[in-house]
Amino acid sequence: MKKTLYVHVGTTKTGTTAIQSFCIDNEEVLHQKGYCYPLFPYRYKDVSERRNARFMLEEAGNRQEGIYREGMDQIHALFQEYDNVIVSDEGIWSAPYEQRITMWRALKAEAKEGGFKIKIIVYLRRQDTYLISGWNQMVKSGLGGSAATPWKDYIEDLVNINKMKYATHLKKLVTFFGKKNLIVRRFEPKRFVGGTIYADFLQAVGLEMTDEYKIAQSMRNTRLAGNTHEIQRVLNGMPGMDAAYHSFFRQALLSYADQSGEIYPCEMFSKEEAEAFMDRYREENREVAEEFFEGGELFDLSWKDIPKWEKDNPYMQDDLIRFVGACCMKLIEENRALRVRVGNLEKANGIVRHPVYTIIKRTAAKAKGNKA
Repeated sequence: MKKTLYVHVGTTKTGTTAIQSFCIDNEEVLHQKGYCYPLFPYRYKDVSERRNARFMLEEAGNRQEGIYREGMDQIHALFQEYDNVIVSDEGIWSAPYEQRITMWRALKAEAKEGGFKIKIIVYLRRQDTYLISGWNQMVKSGLGGSAATPWKDYIEDLVNINKMKYATHLKKLVTFFGKKNLIVRRFEPKRFVGGTIYADFLQAVGLEMTDEYKIAQSMRNTRLAGNTHEIQRVLNGMPGMDAAYHSFFRQALLSYADQSGEIYPCEMFSKEEAEAFMDRYREENREVAEEFFEGGELFDLSWKDIPKWEKDNPYMQDDLIRFVGACCMKLIEENRALRVRVGNLEKANGIVRHPVYTIIKRTAAKAKGNKA
């Protein structure tokens, strides 16, 4: 059986963190079945260690030495023990074209030299929800100057527009690896094999979900909703905003984001705008559906019947009051915690000082008695 390197490339906001965590949590089961999801010691800013393919993207320009060579040598060694190695990084799909090309060329050379084949796994999400989710995540994370970008500017950013041209991207991958080596999935829960992203991904790599696998209690990816995303976006653009300030404000906003979303359920697109936006990708999506599926619509094109978010909505004032209240509550909680710590330190200090103080007092009294 030929060895296989599975490269999961995203896209972003398609359950990649859940997939990566699942592979790590089920390391032993995967090993028993001849699969390995290795972790590497290489670290990159704002990139989780779970994203084990990152070094391939960042270091491929120097294939014969350094981090890339070290990491790939480990993968070659793993193929001595396992038939299949899985690597994943959702940033690969949207990385600059030249960076991706460099990575693909390097991997093809490695596969030829190592005698293994490469299969690319990609999940696609409907473009309008992909864009909304990406903007929300960018605002919530506060990374870079773009985190203060208004929605109306974000939706016209050509970088975002182009990376959702799925047919164009997939054609380039086909050119490199051949259609038979591309595994294309739709990120729509009703289409998941077995009803979960975990079962679906396992099937993509040639396995099936059984009771052997454990699924850790999922941590919901909390989302800014209602007016909280706009409050966070404005804060992101404040002078002097750093990671510590941003974290404080984000936690305050997330503490009542669900409440804001329930009181003011809304979307960034109106139904009409979403339909018009999806028309941009109609031909691209048709090509993908015909090439990788059985034709028809690539995605479910139904929309929620809820209003578009507007900045002058009647709930903004209440959400701003909640924000002030949430910040004050968080400060009070931190103050209480500090008081407890100070009290504990004072008690500990007293325990240490007390015996010494007693000895000094006794010595002084004895000296006084001797003088008498």
